[in-house]
Amino acid sequence: MKAAPTAAAAGVLLAVLAGCATEPEPAQVDPTPVAVDEPAKASDVSPQSLPLPLAPFEVVATGWTEQPLEHDGIFLGIRSPEAPEDPLRFITTDSEGTVLWEAERPPSCTGFALSRATDRPVAVLTDLESTDDAVAQTTATAYDLATGERLWGPVDVPGPHHGPGLVFSSSAPRAAIGETGPRAALDPATGATVRDEKDQPGTAVVGEYDGVVLTAADGALTATGPDGEERWSLPLTDAGIPEGSGVTSVAGARPPDGTALVGPAGAESGALIDLADGTVLATDVEDARRDPGTGTVVTRAEAVVTGRTAEGTAWTRELDGEVTLAGVGGVLAYLRVGDAVQVLNAATGEDATVYVEGASPLAVPALFSSDGAAVVPLDEQLLVTTRPVGAE
Repeated sequence: MKAAPTAAAAGVLLAVLAGCATEPEPAQVDPTPVAVDEPAKASDVSPQSLPLPLAPFEVVATGWTEQPLEHDGIFLGIRSPEAPEDPLRFITTDSEGTVLWEAERPPSCTGFALSRATDRPVAVLTDLESTDDAVAQTTATAYDLATGERLWGPVDVPGPHHGPGLVFSSSAPRAAIGETGPRAALDPATGATVRDEKDQPGTAVVGEYDGVVLTAADGALTATGPDGEERWSLPLTDAGIPEGSGVTSVAGARPPDGTALVGPAGAESGALIDLADGTVLATDVEDARRDPGTGTVVTRAEAVVTGRTAEGTAWTRELDGEVTLAGVGGVLAYLRVGDAVQVLNAATGEDATVYVEGASPLAVPALFSSDGAAVVPLDEQLLVTTRPVGAE
């Protein structure tokens, strides 16, 4: 039985992949980020709705209407327009709940990605620019994730954001409506195009991951580092991908940093690969998360959930029902099993009790930062900060 993404997860996927539409936009915006440096508004969510390990910490309403992305304890998310004439707003918040900077874009420019240039996390946002022939050109611009400082761009890209990472294509993502046009990957340090299917017939651009670009050609998956040097090459068959099937990242999955989840075109599962050396960590994986504290990677394949460490498989659980991997953090794996929430100890796989009995609604974490902040979607996207309640 295949577990369908939750409505929230599906919304995130479409928002992150949508890029910019090519129609003229009614909203006129200034794309320059604006520094904020103010605390986000406190949320009135009941502490009883939170998992017990998160209840002692302040919760803020960030304004995000879709699940954000995160790098180095900094979250970037979008606030959808409330009216057609309103702009889309990007909001960046740190783990203590401080809003760092905001930026506006036309309402259809929901495409964005996080990457890394050397040791600096960067945010890349798309935009539309008019051209001489009145056809809107999609562009990409990179900003320092912590400060909003422009690093490069705008640079022309072939079309909307496709992902993973800084991959753009000339049509909507295949995850949404089918095949894309030629895809191109950008260098997060400069904005230069480093791989373009248009210029390399027979080569598929699979994804960009913090400067590492995965491509598939001649029956092999190859990783190229930020320096342009090949890091490793892996026969597709070693990853369980038949030759000639096409290669893509698994749609809807959000694998841990430092890994890629790839499979045959259109497949709902694939191989989880360590980007450092090309090691296949697991096959037939539909989704995966890493616990920031222990490093345990929790994978899901249909109703089977597995905990994996550097030494190998630590535990396996087969659950009853349709299973979705919601989030992993604080040594806990949060699952939705049918209409219920089930929590496992990420280190042992044993059941864990982390909610007050009878509490409703339950705030189920969907994203954790390495320093312990967590995103919990309820009626809105809330951030459980690293600040204890009542801290000065």
